[in-house]
Amino acid sequence: MRLLQLKKNLFTKIAFMFLVAGLISSCSKDKNNVDDPRAGYPKTVSIEYRVTALSAGLTNLDIRYTNETGADTELTAQSLPFSKIIRKSVTYASDVAVSITSNAPGSAKLEIFVDGKSVASASPVSQQYLNGIALYAFH
Repeated sequence: MRLLQLKKNLFTKIAFMFLVAGLISSCSKDKNNVDDPRAGYPKTVSIEYRVTALSAGLTNLDIRYTNETGADTELTAQSLPFSKIIRKSVTYASDVAVSITSNAPGSAKLEIFVDGKSVASASPVSQQYLNGIALYAFH
């Protein structure tokens, strides 16, 4: 009887050790399979900003966009449609934006393209003063 109980205890301890070892090894594998979202950054991309009028009376706007250095470039009374392409080195979680302001009513479409792919857009509408922004964060 005592021998049988000793065998049971030994079997239980060995089974428990294998269970713990299996859990530890399976958890460590998960850590290695997680993709780092920052992988591939910094990188150089082509960024295109587009602003087009959606209402007939809107012919020019004040436009601000993120330039190659990361600062803002401001253009006053810019004729529409507007398009600007830049090449910029970007890091993970950095962002770019294009914004408009006008003392006139109307509607416009703001778009941002990265390497030819549309990544952000906005279509503000106003009966008095038109303001809008399109923003994209790299991830």
